[in-house]
Amino acid sequence: MPLTGAEVRGLAAPTVVDWLREIAGVVGPQQALLAWSRATAATGLHGTALTPEQLQRAGQWLLGDSTDPRLRIAVRSCLLRTRVHRALRSTTHEEHQ
Repeated sequence: MPLTGAEVRGLAAPTVVDWLREIAGVVGPQQALLAWSRATAATGLHGTALTPEQLQRAGQWLLGDSTDPRLRIAVRSCLLRTRVHRALRSTTHEEHQ
């Protein structure tokens, strides 16, 4: 099985911890955890082993719910990183040979 573009570049899939760190760096850890708890409760997602698609679902909910521009910017950054990883994941190693 050929490697994906993301694997070739050594890019790990984004995780809940990555998202929380980025959001906390912008709005602080307490607000990040509260926002994330609201998003996971509203979307029915649980745990920290979420897929990129599930992360995107929680992120979209956060964008729709939040009125804090700093939180919205942090979430948009996380969503962008997740979309980039998904695009890289879909490319194959063969394209780089």
